[in-house]
Amino acid sequence: MARYWTRELSQPIWLHDGSWLVTLSDCGRLLLQLFAEGESGPELDSALKALIGAAEAGRPEDIAFAERQVRLFFRAKALL
Repeated sequence: MARYWTRELSQPIWLHDGSWLVTLSDCGRLLLQLFAEGESGPELDSALKALIGAAEAGRPEDIAFAERQVRLFFRAKALL
């Protein structure tokens, strides 16, 4: 079970709508919401897998990787 969802990102992710993401949990909730609304694709899959891995391990390098994957997803969808 993933227990490190409250770990913070190195830098908050600011979105065009004015919202911001600070923790792995913030990112996960938003990505799952987008998935539920019909979003899909390899960028979303990579971001979700990286987030789950980071939340399970809690290592700084895994959190940094997950943060990069989430940023790539948001850039691809023009949400940053």
